Amino acid sequence: MSPVSIAIIGLNGSLGKPTLEAINSGKFDSKIKFPIKALTRKAQTSTDKIQYIQTEITPDTIDSIVEKLRGTDVIIELVSHNPDLLNTIEPIIVKSQPKLFIPSQFGSDLATMNKYIPGFLGFKNAHSENVRKAGIKSVDIVTNFFAEPSKFLYEVVGHVGIDPANKSILQLGDLNTRVAFTRVEDIGNVIVAVATTAPESLPDKIRVKSGSISYQDAIDRYEQTHNVKLEVKEKYTVEEAKQQLSEKLAKGFNPADFLWYLHVGGATGDLNYDDDNELINPNQFLWKWTEY
Repeated sequence: MSPVSIAIIGLNGSLGKPTLEAINSGKFDSKIKFPIKALTRKAQTSTDKIQYIQTEITPDTIDSIVEKLRGTDVIIELVSHNPDLLNTIEPIIVKSQPKLFIPSQFGSDLATMNKYIPGFLGFKNAHSENVRKAGIKSVDIVTNFFAEPSKFLYEVVGHVGIDPANKSILQLGDLNTRVAFTRVEDIGNVIVAVATTAPESLPDKIRVKSGSISYQDAIDRYEQTHNVKLEVKEKYTVEEAKQQLSEKLAKGFNPADFLWYLHVGGATGDLNYDDDNELINPNQFLWKWTEY
């Protein structure tokens, strides 16, 4: 496969930095046609590997962005989950006609979460499908819980039942239930690995993970790193948690409960899965998956 040209839309979220680090690491150099194009709202100095393009993404800038991206093989989207923004990006992708589009679909498997929360982040699924309907190969990347020291699964821990303020635990089901996680540096590598893989060999969705941990693992790690003792303050079975979920959803989806929704989904055991790691990193040839 010949080196591919790549454009990235959005760099300021959780995955912008690790994706750029993967690009700059050298491990994909033979597969990339440099410089890549990186669309960002902030002015940045271009390098031999990255050409920064400062622009807002609005209905008024669609055509000017398309002119900059036309002919690009792969477009990677790393923007926030804003339906209006995604709707604005769709015509940019369709008009640019890349061979591969990687949408901002990282996180838990929406199909799995939809079993418990009908329509969960449905606009993200619609976004991918709208681009596919235009004849563009789109690959959704499932990573489940992000893991990043000082952030996700280390400090942001509500989705594993930990309440730092009260040094307490909300236990849903068995604390030995396992959930998949992916370190953000691994996600950066995954994104570039997918971008440099022949589109025809890729399914519409791949599921990756750095590994899996139990809720007890997360609790033990938090206690160790924060020198605290956490106590179980509330305890519910999975069925009781699902019933609570149904009752809450009857009043409407509440973004403030987002981490709790993930906690319920994970407690069922459905957020651990067989992965497609070998498809994009066979025998860990490109990189070693990072431990929790």
